[in-house]
Amino acid sequence: MSKILISFLGTGSMKRPQNGDMSEGNEREYKTAKYHFRDGDEKEHTFVAAALAEHSKIDKVILIGTVHSMWEEVYRYFAEKNNKSIDEDAYYEISDYCSNSNHTSGLYIPHRELIEQAIGDNAKIVLIKYGITDEEIKENINIVLGLEEVLTTDDELIVDITHSFRSLPILLMNLLIYLQTVSRKRIKISHVYYGMLEVMRELEYAPVTELNNILEISKWVTGAYAFENFGNAYQIADLVESENKSVSEHLRRFSDLMNLNHLGLLQKEVNSLKSIRNIKYNSLVPSLIITPIVNSFITRFGNIKSHAVFQLQLAKWQYEHHNYTAAYISLIESIITYTCEVNKKSWEDYNVREEAKRALRDSKSVWKVDCHLTDIFRKMNKVRNSLAHSLETDKTAQEMIRLLKDELQILENIIK
Repeated sequence: MSKILISFLGTGSMKRPQNGDMSEGNEREYKTAKYHFRDGDEKEHTFVAAALAEHSKIDKVILIGTVHSMWEEVYRYFAEKNNKSIDEDAYYEISDYCSNSNHTSGLYIPHRELIEQAIGDNAKIVLIKYGITDEEIKENINIVLGLEEVLTTDDELIVDITHSFRSLPILLMNLLIYLQTVSRKRIKISHVYYGMLEVMRELEYAPVTELNNILEISKWVTGAYAFENFGNAYQIADLVESENKSVSEHLRRFSDLMNLNHLGLLQKEVNSLKSIRNIKYNSLVPSLIITPIVNSFITRFGNIKSHAVFQLQLAKWQYEHHNYTAAYISLIESIITYTCEVNKKSWEDYNVREEAKRALRDSKSVWKVDCHLTDIFRKMNKVRNSLAHSLETDKTAQEMIRLLKDELQILENIIK
């Protein structure tokens, strides 16, 4: 596990000519700035990555930039900082090449390994395109996602988005969040920093602000998707726990029952969600996410009196969200429950439900059974058993999905 700084490198600005001599305006520079951190720490450097490397006690640095970025300044700063001799010929070759490069240049800079050695152990330079065309953006996406190969399990990423073209940090920041979400290496982005150079004239220093709300909002977005589409509110429950433990517990319990597909308790839990539907939160984000999704579940499932209808509506919801095996199970159970309800039997009693199953299989049963339900039950239960027990079936996946869709429509006209 390492603490890694990922920073974006810009192009700097041209030095102002002195004494009116325009020939002196050919060198690029990053202006020295005092960077103030939230904990009161202050670092004075030419670019914020250098300040962050010291402030956060970084183990490894990954610098992302275009071929036109100011790589010569990176080489000079880190060589001096790490007491390494500067190869002046290499410095000027890097400076000349990078300052004269443009969007048509290939992803190459001279003395790349020398710069990485100057930065420190395991440092890495990542060259990207300007991102002007769709092709360049796609290439950049692949390059940044390829960073996972150089990361190890439980690495902590500290991201600096101060420099470079404004479009690049936005795109690449989202890619890093994506990596954090999907990587099996358990990569964690602990901080997102931005050095506010634009207020230096006013404050005489550059505040280094933390933009960790970007990470928080990303978690809310992915959590909302899982909640709305799969009934999994675990991430939302984690995010809201510090503010409202009761809401968190309700959401976890609801998610557990959804994943267990415990139809009896789930109906009761949906109704219990009513107690959190009008909760007021300290910030707007949970109100915009939790309240409408909870209300949508309550609207769809919360006012159903018949348990058979509840099970059928849940089967329909599961079908719509492509959870086909659960939909088959819920559909079969709705037929059994409906048969119990019609015959005024206790649908919660295991032995009664077994009796209802026999009635649905036996056309000579004394139970009152709809002949259409008997036919549907036999067809659907055969598929349900093949799915639940991994049995061979003569139906293709598409045929099983199509059958589910068709029988749900028929059952809606029977079970009311």
